[in-house]
Amino acid sequence: MEIKGPFSYSGNKYKIMKAHLANTIKLANKIHEPFLGSGVCMYNSNSGGIGIDADTNVVALHNSLKSEGLTDRVQQCLYEYFPEGRNEEAYLKLRKDFNEDWKKNGTNDNNAHMLHLLIQLGFNSLLRFSKNGYNVPFGRKEADIERIRLHQKIVEKLELNFIHGSYSDLLLDNVDKENDIIYLDPPYLASKFTYGGWNEPDEKALLEWIDSLNKDGYKFILSNTLSHRGVKNQRLIDWCEKYNTKPIDKKYNAWAAAVGSVSYENNTSEVIVSNFEF
Repeated sequence: MEIKGPFSYSGNKYKIMKAHLANTIKLANKIHEPFLGSGVCMYNSNSGGIGIDADTNVVALHNSLKSEGLTDRVQQCLYEYFPEGRNEEAYLKLRKDFNEDWKKNGTNDNNAHMLHLLIQLGFNSLLRFSKNGYNVPFGRKEADIERIRLHQKIVEKLELNFIHGSYSDLLLDNVDKENDIIYLDPPYLASKFTYGGWNEPDEKALLEWIDSLNKDGYKFILSNTLSHRGVKNQRLIDWCEKYNTKPIDKKYNAWAAAVGSVSYENNTSEVIVSNFEF
């Protein structure tokens, strides 16, 4: 069964997980993701883990899966707004209604079902907000209620905790040094995308924090990009020399069909870095 995470997310690591990490994840107890995103590694773990994200909307979406009746509310929302099938006018009405509530209350258990549906029906299933709320235009995909239902069942079985905060907020007392893995997929300095102002000082602090994890005996896996379109992350390149580093044969193609500026890339060096062999 393919478990891709409960919602689409820019930078989702499902393909990397499936090709390079799946067997290692199966051998671990919990997978902790301090850069949560779609949480694909946690949802594929044996026992769960702790996920942390700086985006309150991301955290609220994950936590909403613990709410009984979420799938039914998404289904009812689909029937209510799209009685004659998906169309742009109804989508924009749903987006307007969600944003009106979001401006007052943020994303929460009372409106998360609307956001789940917006993401599924929005352009490329993007999760994107401005100061006025969710701003993704109408897309081409159909609703996938079963995806939400599947992840609700996973949440019932695993011990999953979702927290708003920084990667450094991970409580290491809750991490088993022998059996757990901390998987980190931070914003990339060498990338075609810009993520929330991530910069050189942020990168330096993160790498120092990971060094401290290694010193204290915690297992980690980091995915990142060493270079892209001639732009190198030299700090990361030098840092990787002291750990196990594996290249990833991966081309960016998620947006290629719909966005002309995003296409296959042959000059991107993406890697997996770890402090243990796998």
